Amino acid sequence: MLRFHARTDVGLKRKHNEDSLLAAEEFGVFVVADGVGGRKAGELASAITVNTFQSYAPQLKAAVDAFASNSNRDSRNAVLQLLDVATNAASRRVYEAATATGRQGMTTTLVAAVIGGGAAFVVHVGDSRAYLFRDGQLRQLTEDHSMVNELIRTGAMSPEDAATSRYRNVITRAVGLYPNVHTDTLHVELLDGDRILLCSDGLTDMVQPDRILELSCMPNLTLAVDALIQAALDKGGRDNVTIVAIEPEAVLEAEAVSARANAMNGIFLFEDLPFNARLRVGRIVSEMFVTPGQTIVTEGEIGDTLYVVVQGDFGVFIQGNQVAVLHEREHFGELALIETKPRSATIVAKGFGHLLCIERDAVHEYCMMEPALGNLLLWKLVAMLGMRLRNTNERLTAAIE
Repeated sequence: MLRFHARTDVGLKRKHNEDSLLAAEEFGVFVVADGVGGRKAGELASAITVNTFQSYAPQLKAAVDAFASNSNRDSRNAVLQLLDVATNAASRRVYEAATATGRQGMTTTLVAAVIGGGAAFVVHVGDSRAYLFRDGQLRQLTEDHSMVNELIRTGAMSPEDAATSRYRNVITRAVGLYPNVHTDTLHVELLDGDRILLCSDGLTDMVQPDRILELSCMPNLTLAVDALIQAALDKGGRDNVTIVAIEPEAVLEAEAVSARANAMNGIFLFEDLPFNARLRVGRIVSEMFVTPGQTIVTEGEIGDTLYVVVQGDFGVFIQGNQVAVLHEREHFGELALIETKPRSATIVAKGFGHLLCIERDAVHEYCMMEPALGNLLLWKLVAMLGMRLRNTNERLTAAIE
C-alpha cells in the first residue's frame, strides 16, 4: 500500500506562498511546483502546472498500469513520454496565461513523480528536486537546471562558492518561459523500504544533504516531512518550502534489481556516469530472457544491437568452433551501434540467461533528445573501439616480431 505525506509552508521571509503541490494518491501522481515571478504571480504559474498534471493523472495511471502488466522499453518510455507531454502542456498554458494577463516572465519549476508497477517515473524542470532514500543513503535523482550547477559541471565554480553565489537561484529552464520546455525524465525501479522525496529549493537551499538524510530516516512519514520543514525554518526559512514524501509499494525483487544495476554499471557506455544520468539514459535499454541453446546473433548476418550479459553464460562460435565464453557483465555486438556490417561470430546461450539490449536506433534517437549526454555515449563508444584497435595492433606487432 502506497503511503505519503505532503506539506507546504510559506516560510519566515515571504508574504505569500508561490509553491503548489499535488498528491493524487488514487492515480499515483505527485507534483511539486515552485512559482517564479514575485509580482508577476509565480503562484499562478505553479497552480496552472499542478492543475495540468491533475488533468493528465488518469492518462498517466493508465500508462503506468500498462507498464505494470507488460514491463518493457516501449511501455516504460510511453510513461516518460506522457510526462513530457503533460509538462509541455503546462508550459504552454502558463505561457498563454502570462501573455493574456501581461505577466510575461511568470514561470515555475517542476518535479513530478508517477508511482506504479514497482517503479517511479520522474519528470523535472528547474531546481526543484527528487531524491531516492534507500538503505540509509539519499541519492539525488534530478540534476538542477541552474546557472551555478552549469558552472560547477564545467569546473568554473566550486560547490562551496555556489552555495553563497548571488546566482544560486537563477534557473536555466522553467515551465512557462516559452510554450515548449525541454524536460529531463527518468525511471527508477523500487525496492521495499524505498522512499521518494520531492521538494522545492526552499528545503535544499537551507538544509544540508546530511541533515536531509538524517531526517528522512524517521520511520513516520508525517514526522519526517514536518521535521524537514522545521529544519528549513530553523535555518532562516528564507523561501517557501514544499515537500512530498512517498513510500511506494514495491513489487520487485532486490536480487533482480541489483543484477540489472550491476550490468548497467558494467557497460562501458555508462561507466563513470552520475547516478541520475544512468537513470536518464536507461530509457534506451531493453531486456531479453533466453533459454538453453538459443542463438542470439548469427555469424554473417546484419545486426543492430549491443548485448550485455546480466545472468548466464554464452558461447562464442566462429565457423562452428567455440572460441570463447562470455559471462556476467561482458558485452558483445558493440560495432552494430555504428555500422551495418555482418556479425563476426555466432553467440549461443549455454543455459537460461538474461541480457540487456541497446539498439542502434535507440542510441540515435537519444542523441537527438539529449545531445550532451548522447554525445558523451558516442565518445565512450569511440574510445572503446580505439582501445580495441590499439590492442589488435599490439598483438599484430608482437606476432611479426
